Amino acid sequence: MTALLTAVLAFGALAGCTSSQTGGSPTTASATGSEQTSSQPTSDGSDSGLSITKYVSAPCNILTASQLTTLGSVRAPAPGTGTLGPNCVWSGQDVIKNSRYTVHVTEGQNYENQVNEVKNNAVFTDKKIDGVRVISTDRLDGLVTCLVSLQISKTDSVTIQVNVASDEQATKKACPEGERVAQLIISNLKG
Repeated sequence: MTALLTAVLAFGALAGCTSSQTGGSPTTASATGSEQTSSQPTSDGSDSGLSITKYVSAPCNILTASQLTTLGSVRAPAPGTGTLGPNCVWSGQDVIKNSRYTVHVTEGQNYENQVNEVKNNAVFTDKKIDGVRVISTDRLDGLVTCLVSLQISKTDSVTIQVNVASDEQATKKACPEGERVAQLIISNLKG
């Protein structure tokens, strides 16, 4: 399972690099000193009272049509399966101009193991959003790529992977954007 999350993180870093290059320097992230660590780890929050059961077979339904419009210009959703389970990808209409979002719906994988695998990344925050434990992490700076994971139970989670397009990097930062999408998903799960 540890290898699974590592593979997703590596994929996210690669996807972020691929979608953010415009023919210039491959290291276009600004040095803003934005490294973050969690100053106050939250409790394990192991029982949120939420369920992802109906989204396991339909991960693309986890966001409503009106919520999808807040993502920007994205293509039709592409459901699939990855290392974290069923997922849905909303790719930007133009990889240079529009960001890409992937949402993974995970059942039966120990959430604490996932957290332990990424807690030493350059960016790692562990907090609650609307009463739900959420971690945000990136190996670099959280500006171009970020994974945001919501703990549904000890073994269930929803992970949002954000890859910010190069044209949106001045106004959209990956980790805050992932947390915004997490809040949308939490509101849907609370129904």
